Amino acid sequence: MAANALSNVVDLNERRKLSAAESSRMLNDCRELAMKRLSGSLRGMLDDVEEELFRMAESSYDREMQNLYLEVRGKAKASWPRIEAAFSRHFVDVFNLKMRGEMDTAVKSLSASTQELRLVEEDDLAESIALQDLATRLREQNEGELSLLGERVAMLLGKEEIKDEENPISPQAVCDALKRACDEIEGSVKLKLVLLKQIEQHVSKALHAVYADLNTEMVRWNILPDLRSAYRKPVNAPASPRPAAKKEEPADAPKQPASGEAAGDDLLSFLHQLMHAPVRAQAEGAVPQGLTSVPAGAPAADNRQAVFIDSLTEMQRLDTLMKKKGHVEGLPDLGQAMGTLNVLHRVKANSVAQGVGQLDAITIDIVAMLFDFIFDDAKIPDAIKALVGRLQIPVLKVAMLDKGFFSSKAHPARRLLDGISHAAITWGEAVDLEDPLFQEIAFIVERIQNDFERDVQMFADAVNLLNAVQEERDALAEGIAERTAELMHKREKEEIAWVIAGEAVTRRVSSSVPPGVARFLQDHWQHVLKELYIRHGEEHHAYLSALAMMDDLIWSVEPKSGSDERKQLVNTLPGLLRAMHVGLDVINLPQELRVRFFDELVALHSAAVKAGLNGTEPAAGATPALVAPAPAPVSAAPEYSVNPEGELFITRITENDVQIDEVALVGASPAAVMAGDAYLRQVAALSRGDWVEFRQEGGVPARARLSWVSPQRGLFLFTNPRSPRATSISQEALAYQLRVGMAQVVTETPMFERAVHGVLESLSVN
Repeated sequence: MAANALSNVVDLNERRKLSAAESSRMLNDCRELAMKRLSGSLRGMLDDVEEELFRMAESSYDREMQNLYLEVRGKAKASWPRIEAAFSRHFVDVFNLKMRGEMDTAVKSLSASTQELRLVEEDDLAESIALQDLATRLREQNEGELSLLGERVAMLLGKEEIKDEENPISPQAVCDALKRACDEIEGSVKLKLVLLKQIEQHVSKALHAVYADLNTEMVRWNILPDLRSAYRKPVNAPASPRPAAKKEEPADAPKQPASGEAAGDDLLSFLHQLMHAPVRAQAEGAVPQGLTSVPAGAPAADNRQAVFIDSLTEMQRLDTLMKKKGHVEGLPDLGQAMGTLNVLHRVKANSVAQGVGQLDAITIDIVAMLFDFIFDDAKIPDAIKALVGRLQIPVLKVAMLDKGFFSSKAHPARRLLDGISHAAITWGEAVDLEDPLFQEIAFIVERIQNDFERDVQMFADAVNLLNAVQEERDALAEGIAERTAELMHKREKEEIAWVIAGEAVTRRVSSSVPPGVARFLQDHWQHVLKELYIRHGEEHHAYLSALAMMDDLIWSVEPKSGSDERKQLVNTLPGLLRAMHVGLDVINLPQELRVRFFDELVALHSAAVKAGLNGTEPAAGATPALVAPAPAPVSAAPEYSVNPEGELFITRITENDVQIDEVALVGASPAAVMAGDAYLRQVAALSRGDWVEFRQEGGVPARARLSWVSPQRGLFLFTNPRSPRATSISQEALAYQLRVGMAQVVTETPMFERAVHGVLESLSVN
C-alpha cells in the first residue's frame, strides 16, 4: 500500500471528510488486494475441482450425471486460464462501475426483479436464481466481516450507508464476476452451474479472508477504527444517520442497539450487552421490562448450569416426571403445560431460585420471549404451535449449551424451527393432521422431546430427515406440475394452431366459393391444418401442401372457360384427390363423410365445366342435391357485461391422471381493467415458488404454489403437493381475485426470524 496514503488519512474521530483522491486511492488498493487474493484462490483450486468432479462421477449411479460431471471436468481443465483471466477482468470492471455509482445491465442482473426474471428463458431463469442463492449464502457466511466492511466502504464512497448492490466488493459483485468467468466455457447452463457450485466451496473461504484483511487494512488506515462487530446493520437496511465516531468504552459497558436493528439479529451480541444491563439499570431504576435481574456477585454457574440442565432433561420425559417429580420440585408439570402454554416463564422463576449465572438467566429470558412471540403469531396455525411448543425445553437447553444458537441462522435448532415453518406454508390455516408430512414432523418433535439430552447433532439429524421428507414431497409436486404444464402447453398449442388454421381458411372462403366447398374447408380441412401445424409447424412441407390443396380445390370448382383449363383440371384432379385423402387421414375422417363430399365435388366439377362451355356463371349458392342442408343459425354468444368488473369463468378438464381448473376473466370493462393495474403489477411480480392463498365463498382457504408460467399466453399454473388438482389462471383473473379479496399473496418469513425481530424490537423499545 502507498505510504503516503497513511500520512494523508486523518483521525475520523474528528469527522473530517476524506478527499476524493484519498478515497479513490484507498478503494483502488482494496480492489487490487481483493482481486489478487480471489484470483489466486481460483488459480489454486483447479486440482481440487477436478478431483471432486471425478469423485462425483464415480459415485453417481445416473449415467447422464456421470457424463455431465466428466464433461464439466474436461472443459474446466481446458478453459481454466481463460476463466481466471475473465474473473479478474470482470471483477475489476464491476468494482469500477460500482465505485463510480454506475450500474450496467449485467451488474444489475443478480438484483433483477422477479417480474424481469419471468421474461427470460427457463435456463436463464434457473441461472439467475442459482446466482442469487449463491450470493445470499456467501453474504450469510460472511455477515460479520461484511457488515463492518460495508460501513467502511460507505465512508470511502462518501455515503451515509450503502446497499448490497452498491458495494463494489459485495458477494453479489463477486458472483457476477464468477458467472461471467464461467461463461468462458461452452455448454449448457446446467454444466456451468455444476462448475459454479464447485468453485463456491473454495471462494467462500477465500472471501472470508479477504473481508477480514480489508477490515484490518482499513483499521490501519484509520477508517472507522472503533467500529466493532457487535454493531451490525442488516443487509439493505433503511437509511439512518451515521453515528458519531465511537469512543473506546470499558469492555463491560452496555451498548444500546438501535431500534429494529439490534446487532443485526445477532442475539449473542445482544445477550452480552444485556448481561450487565440489570445491575446498572437497577442503580438507575430502569431494568428492561421482562428481563430477570440476577444479583451481582452470584456464585459461578458452571456446576449449577449442569444440574439445572439435568433437571430440564427430566422435564422432557413426561412419564419420568410423573414418577420422580421430587427430583424437579418447583418446576411446572409439562403434562398440563404442553401445547401453546409458555412453560419457560416458570422455568425462569425456578432458575433464579437455583441461582444460575447471569448469562444463563438472560438466555432463559430471551428464549421465553421468543416462544411468546411464536405463540402470539397469528400467521402460525394452532396445530403447528402445539408441535413447536413441545420443543420449548430442548430449545432452551440448546441455547444454554451452545450460544451459537443466537448468532447463527444456520444453527440446526433454528433451521429445524424454520423448516417446520416452511412446511406449514402448504397448509395455511387448516392443518391436515393426517397429512404424512405433519405426522413426520410430529415424529421428529416427539423424538427430540424424548431423547435429546446434550448432543446438538440430534437437531442436525432432524433437519436432514425433515429436508429429505420435504424433498420427496416436492419431487412429487414437481411431477404433478410437469404433467400439468405439459397438458397446458399442449392445449395452448392447439388453441394457437386452431386460430392460425381458421385464419388460413377464412382468407380463402368468399361468396364466390360454393357453400359445399366452404363448409368442407371450415368443418374438416381446418382440423387438418390444425393437426399438421401441431405436428410440424407452419413452415413444414406437409402444412404448406395442405394450404396449396385449398387453393387447388377452390380453383377446380371455378368455371373452366377454355380447353386448356379443362385439360389442366383433368390433370390436376388425381393429385388433388390424393392430397385430400392424405389430409383427411390425418384427422381420421369417417369414410361415409368423405364419400358424401366427393360425390358433391363430382357434381361441382361437372357444373364448372358446363358453365365454361355455356359461357355462364354457376348460380350463386347453387349446390347439387347431395349437399347437406345448411346448419341451423348459431345463437349469439352470451353477454358477460352484467358485472362491469367481469366474471370468473371456470372450466374443469381431466386427462389421464391430470386435473386442471382453468380460470379466466370474461366481460370486464376497460375501466375495470384500468382500475386493477396495481393488482396486475402485483401479479406480474410473482415468480415460480411463490405461494397464493385462494378463498372461495363459503369454503376453506386453500394455498397453492406458482409452479409454471406459460411462455405463450402468460397463464399461471398453481399446484399444491397435497392435491392432484392444479389451477390454471390468467393474470387478469388472478388480479381480479386479489382485488375482490378472493386471493392473497402469502409472504413467507420463517417463524423463528419473526420471533427474533419481535424480541429485538421489544427489548430495544424498552
